[in-house]
Amino acid sequence: MTIFYIFAAILLFGILITVHEAGHFFAARLSKIPVREFAIGFGPKILKWNSKKHDTAFYLRAIPLGGYCAFYGEDDTSGEFKDDPRAFNNFGVGKRLLTIIMGPLMNLVLALLVSVLLFSLSGIPVPDGPYITVVQSVSTDGAAMKAGILPGDVILSLDGQEVTDNLTELLGADEVDKERTILIKRMTDNVEKQIFLPITPLYNPVEGRNLIGIMMAISQPVKLVPGSFVQVLQHGVEMSYRAGSMVLNAIKNLVTKGEGAGEVTGVVGITKMIVDEIQRTKFQGYLYLMVVISINLGLMNLLIIPGLDGSRILFLILEAIHGKPISKEGYVHAAGMIFLFALMILITFRDLVRLF
Repeated sequence: MTIFYIFAAILLFGILITVHEAGHFFAARLSKIPVREFAIGFGPKILKWNSKKHDTAFYLRAIPLGGYCAFYGEDDTSGEFKDDPRAFNNFGVGKRLLTIIMGPLMNLVLALLVSVLLFSLSGIPVPDGPYITVVQSVSTDGAAMKAGILPGDVILSLDGQEVTDNLTELLGADEVDKERTILIKRMTDNVEKQIFLPITPLYNPVEGRNLIGIMMAISQPVKLVPGSFVQVLQHGVEMSYRAGSMVLNAIKNLVTKGEGAGEVTGVVGITKMIVDEIQRTKFQGYLYLMVVISINLGLMNLLIIPGLDGSRILFLILEAIHGKPISKEGYVHAAGMIFLFALMILITFRDLVRLF
């Protein structure tokens, strides 16, 4: 069974990489740009097929760490293809820009389509009851700790008044040292119990309100129901947007604050995450991870790092501004690819150390 899960993870990588490179490939064909090689994976070749129609060699390679779409005469550092009209760099900036940007764009489109598929299969969430307040953590010197409240407890009422998302309002802001009665719901040995506890909130003059010393999470129970096409599409767009925002915030915090640097993972770590998620949530979790990783792949490739699509896009914009190609661009991309491969190897090694 574990072999099946690992195969499913490799298949997910393969789908995302194929979609990305296919975006480059079909945009190039649309622009009449010759594609010399189209490869999924790196390293020793497993399969090879030469297309006479497209004059392209298609490869399936052994190491599923990425792929590439090599254009005729691309990154020409020697000047060999300078006067060749079929060379990549001799096509207009617009055609080259379309060819480069379609890779990341196709990953974002795939994420949206899979999001829509996910909600089509599982249904859309609708409210299934009032908001509930769940205790996440308890302060060691607060009123909740003294009363016996524990993390995971659900607060049902305070002095007989139902608690939904209004606990702060019910606690009030009056400086009254008064014992009150709180009703909680607690799971004990898989048995749900409701417990009344006496509690005396403490007034906090800084915040100007009564506190009981808890961190709480307010949520609303939902159920999944079949939705119309418009509803499914709306939820798919919203989920893709949230996933994209999450990725962008993670990148921003990594670059500006160094947050999450120790949590960066590579193909081994992501494979383990996919396997764990499939075992826990089956097919729906698999689809959700496909959405998140596809958006991650698309946005990461737009970063202005030599060797990535974002860097190539920047060079094309600069070329359009200056009216001529930027010298030494090929060397910049080659150096960037070497750096990225070295970084990938280091991250993979760290993933293996963590795993074993």
